[in-house]
Amino acid sequence: MADVTAASSGSPSASPSGSNWTGLRRLARVYGALLRTELQAASSYRAQLALGALAWVVPVAFMALWRGAAGTEGVDGISAAQFTTYYAVVMFTTSLQISRSLSFDVEPLVHSGELSALLLRPHHPMHVLITRGLARLTYALTPLLLVVPALVWFLGGVVTDDPGQWALAVALTPLGFVAEIYLGLMMGCLALWFTRSAALSGLLFGAEWLIGGLVAPIALMPPPLDTLLRHQPLWFAIGAPAEAISGISRLEPWILLEAGAWIVVLHLGFAGLWRRGTRRYEAVGT
Repeated sequence: MADVTAASSGSPSASPSGSNWTGLRRLARVYGALLRTELQAASSYRAQLALGALAWVVPVAFMALWRGAAGTEGVDGISAAQFTTYYAVVMFTTSLQISRSLSFDVEPLVHSGELSALLLRPHHPMHVLITRGLARLTYALTPLLLVVPALVWFLGGVVTDDPGQWALAVALTPLGFVAEIYLGLMMGCLALWFTRSAALSGLLFGAEWLIGGLVAPIALMPPPLDTLLRHQPLWFAIGAPAEAISGISRLEPWILLEAGAWIVVLHLGFAGLWRRGTRRYEAVGT
């Protein structure tokens, strides 16, 4: 995700576009190799399939809460059926995020000194943590592909019949996913200054609950909060696809451009934090 040194083209007259292509191919090879390794490691812990179900408890609990509050009249125009669909989708989008593990996984690398060895590798150390998170997702998301539509079906959820909203929700989800990765990495970088940064990293976890749309849809927030919170990456990653699919709110095409702009800003922010943090980094060891 961060800057990766492109392999030398071997020709002093190589065009910039050729160098970029070489860098992308090299990055793809790095991710392919790391992902194969992490998938093999993750397969040794098949119990993750069962433990992963524990992450569903919070969205299901909020689903039950808001369905009960909605009753037959709804809450601010949102029906019980829409709450059902909303939290079923949120169950998927929250399980999709690896930002929390990234923000917490950097600290032990710094404290133990393992980061020093990773810095000697020819690729960015954070690629290891990202592929580790992606490997875990293969186990966390597999059962959800059946559970989410089953919940919507059996509990009487409703979905929008607008194909444009489905397309925007599907396109926005990976953009929000990438933005959250950068947020997790930026929180993890704090360990380069404080060594023990778990308490600070926990702020991201709380932010997902409050402004990502887990506690309640952003549409229920009082103005002007409801408008302001629709322009930040945590909502793009968690609540926005769910609001669109459930019909609670409509997404406009410009939201994809906004999410892309956030990714650029967060990338630059992470790159700056990383450069400054590695200058201060000193292995502590245990």
